[in-house]
Amino acid sequence: MALGLEGNFYTWVLPMIVVETFLYAYAFSAELRTCQVVMGLLGLYWCFAALWVEVKLEQVYPGFDYEKPADPEMKAYKPFCDFAPWANCSKVLMSPPGRFLRYFGISKQGPASPDAGLLEKVRILIDVPNPTLGVIFFGVHLLYPVLLLFMPIPILGPLLPQLFFLACCGVGLMTIWLAYNLIFVLSDLCVVCVSMYVANFGLIPMMHGLASQGSSVGEVSFFGDVPSWLLISFGALDAVMGVAVLGLYLSGGPAHAREQEGYQFLVVE
Repeated sequence: MALGLEGNFYTWVLPMIVVETFLYAYAFSAELRTCQVVMGLLGLYWCFAALWVEVKLEQVYPGFDYEKPADPEMKAYKPFCDFAPWANCSKVLMSPPGRFLRYFGISKQGPASPDAGLLEKVRILIDVPNPTLGVIFFGVHLLYPVLLLFMPIPILGPLLPQLFFLACCGVGLMTIWLAYNLIFVLSDLCVVCVSMYVANFGLIPMMHGLASQGSSVGEVSFFGDVPSWLLISFGALDAVMGVAVLGLYLSGGPAHAREQEGYQFLVVE
């Protein structure tokens, strides 16, 4: 096929891109809270999709080598987002940057030693794939009015919108680093990753607007002006995907981004 595109591009990826393009267009043209809800729903969808791929790859191909897979044709399991020689999400998701916290030495790969201290146990506990962090990030956006309930707390409470805006900026910086690795180190296209990048960057100006409003977001509907049919259907889809990922995880164990000593950009020991 043209550009080396495989059948799953036309079956799965292209329809998803078309749908999300319309949803992003709707979100960016809507009022701030509505935009935030739609972006949260989209972000959760792609995070769960990424987690499904990562966990499934580890279960089917234990110790998956993102550079030299044991089964180059991926006959046992091929992710929907592997659709061309130059577009393999499995390579990107399972590369060392796929665990941002471990890559920079913040978290640590388990299991813990018998005499491990509290700090080591915490570092192992937070050693999760990037999409897991994304589930928390987009989930907070989806339920942002709940966060505002903590504003009466002295000192930090009134600053929560501004602090969350700074968190969005931090996520944006991480996204730039991940995009650099995607383009210049891995030389690949990951449609799942790029879709999350769009949401990450789109949430920065949106959150700046909400932070400028302070707590006035509580004056509008909890989920903004998102049509009920879209909110219920998309929310149900995200919920089903989340439960499916959890079930897959419990049935066979977690995903592990493979450590690669020869990785080109920066490896923290």
